[in-house]
Amino acid sequence: MSALLLELGLGPGSLYDEIVNSPPDITVNPECEWDADVRLGEELCLAERAFLGERKRRMRASFAKLMGVPESEIDERDLPIVAIAGSGGGLWRHVIPAGIGIDTAKRSGYRAMLNTLGSLAAANSNGILDCVTYTAGVSGSCWALGVLYSGVAGSYTPRDAAAHAKERIQTSYLDMETLDALVKPPTNKYLLSGILRKAAGPTGTASLVDLYGTLLSSRLFIPTDITRLDPRHLSLHFFRRNIDNGALPLPILSAIQHVTPPENAEEIREVVSAKALSVDDDRTRSLDDKQHRLEKNIRWLWYEFTPYEVGCDELGAWIPSWALGRPFMNGKNLERRPELSFSILAGIFGSAFCASLKHYFREVEPILRLLPVQLYNWLEEIVTENEEDLGLIHPVLPNQLPNFLRGLNGQLRFGSPPDITENETLGFMDAGAELNIPYYPFLRRSVDCVIALDASADSQDLWFTRAEELAAKRGLRTWPRGATWPARVRPGDEGAAQTSRVPPFEASTPDTANMKLAQTQESALAKQTDKQGSTERREMPQGNITDDEKRTSDFPPSLSSCEVWIGSSQSTDSEVSARLDDLDEAALLRRDGIAVVYIPLMPNERRVPGFDPFSISTWRREVSQEESQCLLDVAEANFMESREKIVRLLRAVWMRKKMDRRRRQWKTRLAHLREHLGSNLH
Repeated sequence: MSALLLELGLGPGSLYDEIVNSPPDITVNPECEWDADVRLGEELCLAERAFLGERKRRMRASFAKLMGVPESEIDERDLPIVAIAGSGGGLWRHVIPAGIGIDTAKRSGYRAMLNTLGSLAAANSNGILDCVTYTAGVSGSCWALGVLYSGVAGSYTPRDAAAHAKERIQTSYLDMETLDALVKPPTNKYLLSGILRKAAGPTGTASLVDLYGTLLSSRLFIPTDITRLDPRHLSLHFFRRNIDNGALPLPILSAIQHVTPPENAEEIREVVSAKALSVDDDRTRSLDDKQHRLEKNIRWLWYEFTPYEVGCDELGAWIPSWALGRPFMNGKNLERRPELSFSILAGIFGSAFCASLKHYFREVEPILRLLPVQLYNWLEEIVTENEEDLGLIHPVLPNQLPNFLRGLNGQLRFGSPPDITENETLGFMDAGAELNIPYYPFLRRSVDCVIALDASADSQDLWFTRAEELAAKRGLRTWPRGATWPARVRPGDEGAAQTSRVPPFEASTPDTANMKLAQTQESALAKQTDKQGSTERREMPQGNITDDEKRTSDFPPSLSSCEVWIGSSQSTDSEVSARLDDLDEAALLRRDGIAVVYIPLMPNERRVPGFDPFSISTWRREVSQEESQCLLDVAEANFMESREKIVRLLRAVWMRKKMDRRRRQWKTRLAHLREHLGSNLH
């Protein structure tokens, strides 16, 4: 413990002194010799455009093999642009009375992470991953992509990444092993560099989100063989080592910022406070209506984090990924600083889960009081940083980073929040609050097909509806309209663990009260979500049905493990997008829109009999190797069973793009011929 106190101290010989006051190692942080500018515009950056060329050259042979045709038949211009999108854990119900906090219900970051890794392993085995241009994630899927692209697993294959995750998450990030990693070299400097530099940086703060990301990184981003520890495992910029040459798809990680007009923030607070004191039903309903009207002005901004750039499409502003965390003014950085550690980003991407860390802190607080006062006070200050905010079930402030938009007044895209260039910081949080499947980054990238991996425990229709709204907002006519999952996947039932072949989780003694609290909240919030979902889902009008029919219609006994919808630029507003299963080949070729392949996480009795993937409950800080393997096997099997539909779809997209290209070429040649004949006649 005295060793950790020394690390947290500021004096000579402390790790803080070594990290913050000593010159950075240029071999580890070469960006400390570079200056950064804000790039303004809507187009993709030069590095990403170069990547697209390299990726297409690599994909040509792989796509020919997948289609079963000679490579000579494949023209790079006809290759489908395919993206794989990994979800978060789901069941977001956000309550934002003051525009600053979130409420999480049933979410499981590890479940989403394992589902994404298992699916990517299957895609790599069956040849589809080699034909994918982009991968994207929110929340737990961001962790999956971090493990894969960082190289912490010893290679850059999904199967090795999955094996690494399975090995590492069997121990809680609150275990004594983590404390050892924080105080003993070489892992202490590796883990604490991010949070200490941020605390000493422009914002001068270390938040609960930063602490959570640091603890999480102690499990996910430390190699089992400690001799392979590399500081570059925590560099988003360095993820490009297997991207520049087109060897892997480009990863797009996501976070959001929500913007509340300043004049509304205090008014919303007052309404929430008044509701808490109200005993009159009519007044409560009136205050509810007022709160809803005010909350309509809350706006979400979606930020992309790639190994090349970080920025926001709606604002049209971007900085190099290695410059995130630096202060900017008028489009130029004010100082050179090391890149923001991926341990901080990991906390932001999964910030919804910080609530469980706060519950745990309160449960073990009597034990923590036995720690030295300096250490206890530091932990308490971080964990309780925003406890004074009212009206939030699980208050977690967005993580504040220096605002790279400062001073760019009048230079951002039309419609940008007017005060966003004046704030000292930008607040980032888990993107699952806005859209639990990361469709949004693909809307500006001319993607032909999105393969959505959904580990959500809530209504999938909610995410389809939101994606459709975002596409309409961008004026994108080719997004599948009216694409709705025929029935939602049943929310994870804690009782399901009793029927699983994997024994139900039993909390250790220090965790018992915390787990009971979490499960009670989970049960209550699931019921609340079911009630809310009945008004959110678009449902076909039905005649009179019996109670038995109601019970069976709520959760159909059989659900397809893969659904495909295809949009069309010719669709009318009232037309529902066609499902792949309903189209013959001719009709399929006529549809020129974006295709969505939807693969939900659901039990697979053929591969893992009796296992319910949602038995891996929300508030777990560790997952046994047996449970992890079961979930990986289910995810892999579900993706494998989707291969036939995916290949059929990609073949149709390829043939349609080839026909369109040839048609354009024919028209161009005809126009040239007419021009040539006309000039000869004169």
